[in-house]
Amino acid sequence: MDGLIFGLVDNGGVLLGAYLGVNMEDWFARKMGKNSNPILGAVLGATGTNLCTDVGGCWLDPTMGTALTGVFVGCAIPMLFIPVVEWARKKWRQINAEDPYDDSLF
Repeated sequence: MDGLIFGLVDNGGVLLGAYLGVNMEDWFARKMGKNSNPILGAVLGATGTNLCTDVGGCWLDPTMGTALTGVFVGCAIPMLFIPVVEWARKKWRQINAEDPYDDSLF
């Protein structure tokens, strides 16, 4: 069955990464004396783990070997947008804090 090893490594790792990401964010926040952002932790845990497990799955699954570079680049590019989304979320919270009754943006 083509792709079985890839699928097992990929989804098993992402499941663990999402749960561990929340814990990592909480741990980092405590060490830095900041408020925890579990959403960011889950996003970083899931996307980072997904990148690693996709590449590992391609490397381990003999039917996926030629896709290794494309899978790595395809997983890495969306991670570049995480800071932009976090910036937009912060701006949205600031706008709502100024006028909580103004929902004209959405």
